[in-house]
Amino acid sequence: MINSGERELAWGEQLDVREIAAFGTDAEFTDQAVAAYVAKYATKSADASGALDRALFCRPCQGRGATAVLPHGMPLPCTACDGTGQARPLPRLAVARHVRQMIRTCWELGRLPEFADLKLWKWAHMLGFRGHFSTKSRSYSTTLGALRAARRTWRTEQARVHADLPKSGPTTTLVVGHWDYLGSGYSPGAALLAADVCHRKELERQFVAEGDC
Repeated sequence: MINSGERELAWGEQLDVREIAAFGTDAEFTDQAVAAYVAKYATKSADASGALDRALFCRPCQGRGATAVLPHGMPLPCTACDGTGQARPLPRLAVARHVRQMIRTCWELGRLPEFADLKLWKWAHMLGFRGHFSTKSRSYSTTLGALRAARRTWRTEQARVHADLPKSGPTTTLVVGHWDYLGSGYSPGAALLAADVCHRKELERQFVAEGDC
């Protein structure tokens, strides 16, 4: 056995060394917090873990399965999800069987009163961990909003140069408008096609009304 000495490993130029406390202390970083952080980012990938990129709960009823409560206390089932509260039925999800079972477990646990604060049903598509799989860390990376702002600034500058416009100040709003008249109504050929389509639709309605098809 050869002792090669000590080695110092680092990730880039950024270094953040903090003490990790254990056994339920009130420190800023505990063993449970670190484990939750690692588990969160280990699953924040729609490709690697097979998770989904959209929430599963029905938007019209917000996952409740009902849009209203009748006077006698009976809930009115949501017509968009047939009362399931799911935008997409779990058995039809295009994911691995193991992932589907974890999603189902998050959905069912999230309905229990003792786990209501965790909102597992809302984040079932990310296996219970909150946040979108493509979000960035504000401490160690840039954000998606910053990337969109930089892209918007670059495109605006390219459009200004292409149009040979002067540079505008930070409080100036540049409005560029250009109107061209292209025409109105159908062209003669398009009018014939539209009339033929209308005639065919009318014949279909007549056949259906007469019970011939």
